[in-house]
Amino acid sequence: MQQRVGGTFNPNTVDRLDQAILWTTLAALFLVPLLFSYFDVVSVFNELKVVTLHFTAGLIAILWVWQIVLRRLESVSNSNRQLSWDLFIWAGRNPARWALVAAGVWVFAQIASTLLSPLPVISFFGGDEARSGYNLYDSLSLMVIFLSVALRFRSRRNLELLVYTLVATGTIAAAYGIAQHFNWDPIGGNAGRTRVIASFGNTLNFGGYMVMSIPATLALASKRFDRKWLWVAILLGALSLQLAGIWFSGGRGPFLAVAASITTFFVISVAIGTPRQTLKSAAYIAVSSIVAAIIIALPSPQGDIGLERALSIGDQFSTTGVSTDIKGGLQGRLSIWRSSLKIATGWDVPIEEPAVNSMLRPLFGLGPDMYVYSYPIVGTPQSKLALVDHAHNYELQLLMEQGFVGFFGFTALAGLLTLATFSIVRRYRRSGSGLDGVGILMLMLLPANIGKLFELQTGVARVSDLAMTLALFGATIALYEIANKRLSADEPEVAPADQSARSSPGISASNQMMFGSSLLAAVLVTAVVLTVFVSWDLRRLSASRMLATGYDDPNLNVRAQVWADAQAQAPERESFTFSLFEQYFAVSKEQYDLGNKEEALRLLNVGRDMLLEYEKRDPFELDTQIGLSKTVSTLATW
Repeated sequence: MQQRVGGTFNPNTVDRLDQAILWTTLAALFLVPLLFSYFDVVSVFNELKVVTLHFTAGLIAILWVWQIVLRRLESVSNSNRQLSWDLFIWAGRNPARWALVAAGVWVFAQIASTLLSPLPVISFFGGDEARSGYNLYDSLSLMVIFLSVALRFRSRRNLELLVYTLVATGTIAAAYGIAQHFNWDPIGGNAGRTRVIASFGNTLNFGGYMVMSIPATLALASKRFDRKWLWVAILLGALSLQLAGIWFSGGRGPFLAVAASITTFFVISVAIGTPRQTLKSAAYIAVSSIVAAIIIALPSPQGDIGLERALSIGDQFSTTGVSTDIKGGLQGRLSIWRSSLKIATGWDVPIEEPAVNSMLRPLFGLGPDMYVYSYPIVGTPQSKLALVDHAHNYELQLLMEQGFVGFFGFTALAGLLTLATFSIVRRYRRSGSGLDGVGILMLMLLPANIGKLFELQTGVARVSDLAMTLALFGATIALYEIANKRLSADEPEVAPADQSARSSPGISASNQMMFGSSLLAAVLVTAVVLTVFVSWDLRRLSASRMLATGYDDPNLNVRAQVWADAQAQAPERESFTFSLFEQYFAVSKEQYDLGNKEEALRLLNVGRDMLLEYEKRDPFELDTQIGLSKTVSTLATW
């Protein structure tokens, strides 16, 4: 129960909610990159990442809205007090606040795009389980993390906790990736890969995460600790592991991005630090690189794929070859980019749609998770079956799926964050504050953010690295506000702008109205979050766990029943439904060859019925259409 003190609510309750939101956010950022199906605890590699993101973001949203209700309740008795807010007065010339406005435009575009989607259910929940981070459910969860960091991490302590989380997760992931390189992975079964994935589902996501953690770790070594040399040794060891980890990932895009982030680190260090501090950081990176080189040179069955990939960067700019097949590297990306841009001239979707929807496509795009269905319409001819579900450029992906409004919202956000970075570095340089606590935070966060923005130009971002990416976006806003407040205290006071005339659309409401609206919003948010999480995440997680525990049971009857039960519990999961269909299809052919034609027809029709049911939700899924085609041809043959 809420306690009252002197007629008002105990402020400790609000403070506890603040701490709960803070630690829930940090828990999400720690768990999302590291969780996966350890020991096959679930049947989908990245499932625990997505469920954890949804759970923590939903919890943060619920705590946040009820905290707002409590704050409104404190002042509801003052009926004469009015709440007044004006956009232009609030944002002024502050790029960090305008970045929040741009983020709002981005969210609006995602919601509108989902409503206009050819398959709104797919756009909200997502299609293929491997395509995380782009459906509306994932995007809203990521935006909750972004807002939590941007608005609630506005203290040095909180931002330092974020950096510790980034460094710790980056080091753990790098150590795990190095173990995979040396053929040791008892918990994930990914030993022996030519390019390691660590706890990520893709080498590019692993490399992209190292792009953020490496400059943060280098900057953390500049922070003063008790027992300084012990901590420096530990951090240099962590930095060495991360450098070796990104090398073993073999991603040319992450190689160039980490070079950009380290370059940004030293530019900022030169701008606001002393030459001695910059040289010390250069020595740290040199020592760590030597240790990383020793790790890389150790004998391994996989060899040094990183050296081959690094040396081939220059070859990526060659224009030789006439094949239109989708391949890796820059040439493959250029082919995808050229074809994707054709979508922006026609905005074709694989269904007939109302004229109004077609008119709005340029503004709001194809719809979240719909790019994979429109690309074949414009893609170049392929000599083999190849699905392209990502544009391999984050901004281009947003343009395709969220239109020019979503593209503008994100690019404005990224541009304003970059402007805020240069602005605060320049002001800090003029102030002569040097590498104090806030200055070191700038080294920890800003280069990591710039490097990740660079990596997004060729990467395939997923939830595993997008969560920390959006957190760094929010951290840049929080850091700007912290540094701006400090620098403004040292600058001559400027007379406040005249607020008597409203300069833009604003809000004006009584306390009672705001309390009622807040209470209604809190009830709705709580009900929606709990309903969606239980009916979607928990149900699918239960089915995934069921399948993981019995998919390889030695008793064939038990195994078949487990597959059937898991598919029946989560029939919208393409991997469950199509895998079970393949089993029905194979066994039906065996039965037909044995002369059991009735049983063969029964099994084949059971599998066909599952695909037809799945087709009602997603008629464009390629595996489903292939399965139905195989069924028709087999029935015709029989």
